[in-house]
Amino acid sequence: YARKQGINVIVQATPTSISCQFPAEDNQFIIRRLEPAQINLSLLARTIIRINAVEGPGIEEPGRYPGWLIMLANIAIPPAFLTLIGSALTTIALSAVLGFLVWLCQLFCRGDRVILVEFLSALVAGLTVSLVSSMGVEVPVWGTCIAAIVLFVPGLSIANSLECLAFNDVISGSSLFAQSIFVLMKLFIGIYIGVSIGAALWGATPHVENVNGVLWWMPYLALPALSFSIGVIFNARMVDILRALPVTVLGMWGPLYLGFGGGWIVGTWVTAMCITLYGTWLAKTLNLTGAIYIVQGILILVPGSRVLMSATQSLFNETLMADASIGLSALLMFSAIVAGQVTALALYAQKNRNLAS
Repeated sequence: YARKQGINVIVQATPTSISCQFPAEDNQFIIRRLEPAQINLSLLARTIIRINAVEGPGIEEPGRYPGWLIMLANIAIPPAFLTLIGSALTTIALSAVLGFLVWLCQLFCRGDRVILVEFLSALVAGLTVSLVSSMGVEVPVWGTCIAAIVLFVPGLSIANSLECLAFNDVISGSSLFAQSIFVLMKLFIGIYIGVSIGAALWGATPHVENVNGVLWWMPYLALPALSFSIGVIFNARMVDILRALPVTVLGMWGPLYLGFGGGWIVGTWVTAMCITLYGTWLAKTLNLTGAIYIVQGILILVPGSRVLMSATQSLFNETLMADASIGLSALLMFSAIVAGQVTALALYAQKNRNLAS
């Protein structure tokens, strides 16, 4: 926006503040503190359009989707996630109930209480799954809890922080990474406390192996449902949700078929590169930002829940994924995503790279 207005400014953005320095105005320095970040893709799209227009009315806060649709999106995300990675039908049905409870936690944790939403959601999920398990229903306790709070897992933030570090942006990268680790800590300890309280109230939960009972056609319904739900939660425009559908397909099946015999890590690198190329190309074509289209593919490609999965696998010997090594290789997969994004962005000129920043 400053470039469009002919103003020379240096901007430094972190998850909690934006700093602006004006060299032509006696190096005046302005810092704006930010509230906890929320992803609003419609507002992002409107902002970019307004910047490119140079002149025009101010940017109005876009309306959000109806409350009932946001509720359905929260309910749909956990079962869609479990369907894509493979789980028992009983577990998938229970995860839908957990999604509703997580939505209630979001309604409660607003305003000053928003910092509590991840911990409270994980705590409620742990208590509920412990109660259901004590009734004799065989469900993988930790895996089901992770599916319930997968929306809060900062997989994209971790990948973005590593990407910032790769581009030598130490301040943004380190602060974003620290914030992501803090969120993971709240989620992990929330589940642990919830399961522990549940065990004290209703007895210890038995260890249950995850069994894949998903029918062959279910993932083809779960993937667009997950993509649509993510778009609704992040308040993306409907047209942008449809444009991002190819990256969701890449994020789901890319590592399987684009590894060319090199395994999951190579497949993840190639997939991340393809997702970033598509998002950046689309952003260049539409004069928008690639983040609007990249976010859904990256979230599905390697959700940060793999970090929680690897933690539960190491501490409690419970794995949710068919390939146990996937959880343990979370760091390599995040690194592969960063390498893929850096490779793709390096193929564009600097002015086009800014669109995807």
